[in-house]
Amino acid sequence: MNSINKFCVMGRLVKNPEIKEVGNGNKVANITLAVDRNYKDKDGKKVTDFLNYALWNKDAERVCSFSKQGAIICLEGYFNDKEIEIGKGKKIHTFNPIVETYKHIANAKTQETENKKVNEEEMVK
Repeated sequence: MNSINKFCVMGRLVKNPEIKEVGNGNKVANITLAVDRNYKDKDGKKVTDFLNYALWNKDAERVCSFSKQGAIICLEGYFNDKEIEIGKGKKIHTFNPIVETYKHIANAKTQETENKKVNEEEMVK
């Protein structure tokens, strides 16, 4: 039987990414994506998840160069399972997303312009 361990997420950057240098010359950019769900809660409000990711080295440099707050980006990767001891012999598993691919989809202003065009076209119909 074949197994699959993949994720694909597309959302808006919550704030401008910042790059930091960590040990051995590696670079990391920690980002948060706002990802809307396809439904509203019982009060009629849109439900949004805020998901944290780390991009490393070239992807960290690219996200800091090309993507700013509000930009739509797509991330693909897999989950890494880590076992952590929390004391007295108790262990828990954490599932950390490992980003393999970063794609810049649209800037915030570009997306606003596209949304406005679509809304105007719908009004004309």
